Amino acid sequence: MAPKLTELEKPSLLTTSSLFAKINIVIADADHKVAVLVKKILATLGCNRIFIVTDGNDVLHLMKEEKIDVIITNWALKNLNGIELATHLRRSLDSPDRMIPIIMLTARNDQKDISQARDAGITEYLVKPFSRKTLLERLYAIVEEPRSFILCESFVGPDRRRVSSFTLPPDPDTNRTYFERRPPIIVPKEQLKQIVFDDTPRMIMPDYSMKKKIGLEVPVELLINPMTVSHSDDELQKMQEEFLKTIMKDVEQLETSYQILITSPDNARELIARIQEAAESVKARAGIFGYVRATEVANQLSNFCRRYYDRENKYHLIILEKHIQTISAIFANKITGDGGETGKELMRDLARLIQKYLKRPE
Repeated sequence: MAPKLTELEKPSLLTTSSLFAKINIVIADADHKVAVLVKKILATLGCNRIFIVTDGNDVLHLMKEEKIDVIITNWALKNLNGIELATHLRRSLDSPDRMIPIIMLTARNDQKDISQARDAGITEYLVKPFSRKTLLERLYAIVEEPRSFILCESFVGPDRRRVSSFTLPPDPDTNRTYFERRPPIIVPKEQLKQIVFDDTPRMIMPDYSMKKKIGLEVPVELLINPMTVSHSDDELQKMQEEFLKTIMKDVEQLETSYQILITSPDNARELIARIQEAAESVKARAGIFGYVRATEVANQLSNFCRRYYDRENKYHLIILEKHIQTISAIFANKITGDGGETGKELMRDLARLIQKYLKRPE
């Protein structure tokens, strides 16, 4: 009798067939390295028609030339950002595809940002740093569990409820912005281009065209299995050294901008913007390679710069300095993971520092 195969040894359709070869995906991200990483992860599913662009307008031009099935976009893009891109696709009369699934892959994690993306018609929202598993889960949801599509004056996009619109009647209390206490009119997808937005909500049934294009059932185990994750991990490992070099450039920008800020407070607005930008970049990249605490500290630093920094409060320089020193130390000592109790105490110390010096001393 042949020996029993382990999960990683079992043959996988992901490696023996072109399962997702028919699916065309565009990745729109100003960070080319992250875009390449996403492309490599998707390639483990058999995707070989993947386009990378940095400008939202390029997505629209590409959609006129190619049949794109999925868009993965960052919030920050050149000229036309991710939110503007989604709004155009959902509402414009010359939209190439109003119902195209859109995954927002971004470092922005404020609730107001998530709400804004949802209201713009984003299908799935994924915060950087992302994992291979979470990215594959979002793709699985788009293929296997598509939602109904809602159209009215106040909202155009996938039903904001996760439960299918055809298993439960519309709930006006949780969908008041587009149901307005009236059930929607169900219309076929073929009438989409003729629909004129008014105060009457309309609904198009869930679109399984991607699933049909693949041509088979797509159980979650097929997308998210040890073989897939293992292949993705291999790609991550290959790119880790290059990514860490880029992260260290961000850390250098943090340190340099802070030193200039000390001597040139009149340029505080520009320098704080640089510090915030570098912190966002560290946050988006570090967690992919296991630097969990670096991601948390960078996120806290970014939020402080955006919300609280006051050039008139000299103690705010201490808050900046401690956060930047902490990020530098984490990478200098290659501290991955959460750092255990030491890592928790580190975050508590930084939180106490912010609490102590946030308000201007009397």
